[in-house]
Amino acid sequence: MMNIEDLQYAINKVSLYDDQSYFEKIYAAYYNKLFRLSLSIVKSEEIAEEVYDDVMLNIWEKRKQLNEINNFTVYLYVSVKNASLRHLSRSSKISSVNINDVIVDIEDMNPIAHERLIAREFMEKINTVIASLPPQCKLVFKLVKEDGLKYKEVAEILDISVKNVEYHMGNALKKISNSISAYNLAHHKII
Repeated sequence: MMNIEDLQYAINKVSLYDDQSYFEKIYAAYYNKLFRLSLSIVKSEEIAEEVYDDVMLNIWEKRKQLNEINNFTVYLYVSVKNASLRHLSRSSKISSVNINDVIVDIEDMNPIAHERLIAREFMEKINTVIASLPPQCKLVFKLVKEDGLKYKEVAEILDISVKNVEYHMGNALKKISNSISAYNLAHHKII
């Protein structure tokens, strides 16, 4: 994503001057995270892409009002979430979202060559713990840790209190911490 200053500059260029090149930068900056959010809800890459494109088309059509939006990032997340849910309600195939199916992967951050195997095994263990988190807890963790949103933004997106976000993050981090401790004990036993 873009930093706040670059984002505000891009929003101003789009809103005041209809600058398509800056709109494309905004589109690209949010694509991966919002596509994945939609995909976790609609379960179809084609539909998730369509949802994202529809939301961004709506943003372009309402570009003159962009400067009136207080938190553009939260606005986009809520828009994509709502558009994804609307798509589900229109398609009679699925009547509810199974938040258990939200995929969260913590990426391996540039490990040294000889540590890759250990890091991969360790990350698989953590991802297994994350996958086993309760649905709301897993979604909160994804939005905070993977998407880098602030607690207040997550609370707005999910329509829950900041205290609730804090509770879910504390719960997730405790379970991950316990798993790491168990992993370390299992792999560093003194014989």
